[in-house]
Amino acid sequence: MIRADSAFPSRGFAEQFLAVVTSAIPLSGCCFYRVDEGRHVLDHQLLNLSSYWKQRYYHHFWRVDPLHPKRVSDASCRLQVFSRETAEENLGTLEYFEQFLKPQNTAYQTELYFWLGTRMVAGASLLRSASEGAFTTQNIDFLDKFVAFTERNLFFLNEEEEWTCDGFAEMTPREREIASFIGEAMCNKEIGRRLNIELPTVKTHVSRVLAKAGARSRAEFIKKLRSR
Repeated sequence: MIRADSAFPSRGFAEQFLAVVTSAIPLSGCCFYRVDEGRHVLDHQLLNLSSYWKQRYYHHFWRVDPLHPKRVSDASCRLQVFSRETAEENLGTLEYFEQFLKPQNTAYQTELYFWLGTRMVAGASLLRSASEGAFTTQNIDFLDKFVAFTERNLFFLNEEEEWTCDGFAEMTPREREIASFIGEAMCNKEIGRRLNIELPTVKTHVSRVLAKAGARSRAEFIKKLRSR
């Protein structure tokens, strides 16, 4: 069985986190996501970001994202900053900046990572435009302390049940996201509205998720998720 749990609530915590951060630091956009045991990201929650670029990220740019959780090896790393200047220092990251961040009018990105012991369980992307300027020393200090505070109080914030799923390792990032929504008993229309995708596309993803999990129905799938 592949565990796909997160110690963070998938919605409540993310919404509170984004509200606190955006009230403290001016941002052009931000998102919160969960991280599974294989360092795959799922269940992105966006604020002031286009779903078009989320789809583009899933389609290609996660592979060249220098801040992706898979590229973080140090469990003490809670924060990384990325900009045009850092991209020029590492030419392998220019594609991500020029073709993904720049078209969104993003000049600076700060990535936050949340850990439970030695396991990364969630992350957040904070974006600023050139007119908003780089993240200041005070911004970075606040974010570092806020992430550390959140980790220390992690168990008090935990509201989400852990779940498991056969075939989870074979699912694509989008299918893992769909799987989490099925586990929360969301219908196809709700999933479509949440991800801004058409109903036939949702049905296709759901069918693939059920097939990979070896479930004949949503009810059987949810039962599998909640069994240990």
